Amino acid sequence: MTKRLLSLILSTLLFISVVLFVVSCSSSEKTETTAKETTQTTETTTSSQQTETEKQVTTEEQTTEEVELTGREKMPGYEDIDFGGLTFLINATVSDPAENWHDDKTIWVEGITNDSINDAVWERNDVMHKLYNCNIEVDSSGGTAYDADVAAGSGRYIGTTHCYKALAIASDKYYNVLKLNVDFTQDWWDQDFFRDLSCDGKLFSMCGAFSLIAKRAVWICYYNKNVYDSKFEGIDIYQIVRDKQWTFDRMIDFIDKIKYDANGDSTYTFSEGADADILGYMSTAHNYRSLYFAGGCRYITKSSNDYNGHFVASLVDPNGQETIQAAINLISNDGYLESGYSNCDKAMANGTTLFVSNVLGQLIDVKDAEGLRLGVLPMPMATENQDGYHHLPDNHATFLSIPTSYADISTASEFLTLFAYHSYMLVYPAYLNTYKYVYAHDEESGEMVDIILNSICYDPGYLANFADSFNGYVSTMIQQNKPGQYVTAATRYSQQAEQKIDEYRELISKIDDNY
Repeated sequence: MTKRLLSLILSTLLFISVVLFVVSCSSSEKTETTAKETTQTTETTTSSQQTETEKQVTTEEQTTEEVELTGREKMPGYEDIDFGGLTFLINATVSDPAENWHDDKTIWVEGITNDSINDAVWERNDVMHKLYNCNIEVDSSGGTAYDADVAAGSGRYIGTTHCYKALAIASDKYYNVLKLNVDFTQDWWDQDFFRDLSCDGKLFSMCGAFSLIAKRAVWICYYNKNVYDSKFEGIDIYQIVRDKQWTFDRMIDFIDKIKYDANGDSTYTFSEGADADILGYMSTAHNYRSLYFAGGCRYITKSSNDYNGHFVASLVDPNGQETIQAAINLISNDGYLESGYSNCDKAMANGTTLFVSNVLGQLIDVKDAEGLRLGVLPMPMATENQDGYHHLPDNHATFLSIPTSYADISTASEFLTLFAYHSYMLVYPAYLNTYKYVYAHDEESGEMVDIILNSICYDPGYLANFADSFNGYVSTMIQQNKPGQYVTAATRYSQQAEQKIDEYRELISKIDDNY
């Protein structure tokens, strides 16, 4: 009995041990599984959070990268500017109302007219009014009120536009703009202007994206696409320009192939009749100095290309005589005709010439010609060895000066920067688009205008008359086929240019610009 009881007890204990072991193992497995699942869940959650964070960062980076400035938001770095309702009044030059030389309309317009440039000027002013709490106004009454205000020192006007007369502008009436708190190396300023016309660290005018009259005055070449396609379809003249092969000689090749003597009298003349000759190239006598500059020649250069460089008389140019000869070769071709502005316009409009040279703004006179398809080109180079294309602005070009009677330099600097920036963002694109779709008739013409406006020669020898006698003689040598007189004439007239330079440098040395 006792043995049997003891055996039963031992069996029961063994069973309980086995059960406890099984339960223990099961619990351990569940704990381990739960731990693993928890770890996996944690890892999955962390990974998911990291992925979401990465997505968020990536999205933020993409958003930052994709933000494109339009000119309708505040200029970066100028977000805090508020002019407190100030009105910025600019005196404007209207040098020739009959010929559309209206500086006033590049500053202020009354409202929307569906003219792209007009509407861009209106939008720029409206944007600046809303963003910076200011108003822009223009006075085109003739300058009497402006002169009185400057004389009295009232400071009502922040600026004035005028043609470049260096000896008249250089005075204590105008700020040396290089001393203003303005970064003129930005794209909305004309780098060529500041490089070419600064002297001894001083310059009394500025040129930027708002200077549409200065751009309008630049000499260019343009062509009748219908006439061109009649002989040269499949030859991309714009690619010739891009490849830097657009030269006087290449132009002569086109002239020779297109000219047509309708009545067989061995001469090429302009007429509007049905039996009119087809000319290769037409322009006016004013074009000859433009050809000289197109060849890369200058009347006056700089001792260095920084603002501190001074003017140097460079009438005796190493390539001067060669350029004169190349220009003579071009205009002595019997397919070229010198004529008046109106005849050039008519010949372009009625398809009796392939090429015309004139100032950029002259295209407005032929834009409505029925059936005309027009393209814009740079002035050709004298040779392919040049460093690039060069373009002369006519002396109608106007620039902006800031009178010292406007005493708040900080405000003036901020306004000028913003005026140039928003003009660059809003007005300049409209200007290019006008040449693509209104004056000319293809996308590439906008590209060509951009090339032209980024290769302007602002020569004080021409613009400020430092070399006025030689300037006239350049045209004479080309017109009368006298290249051999170049060196003698350039040497003789250099003295006049040097005297003007010395006079100018002495004048500006006496102007205290320690504002």
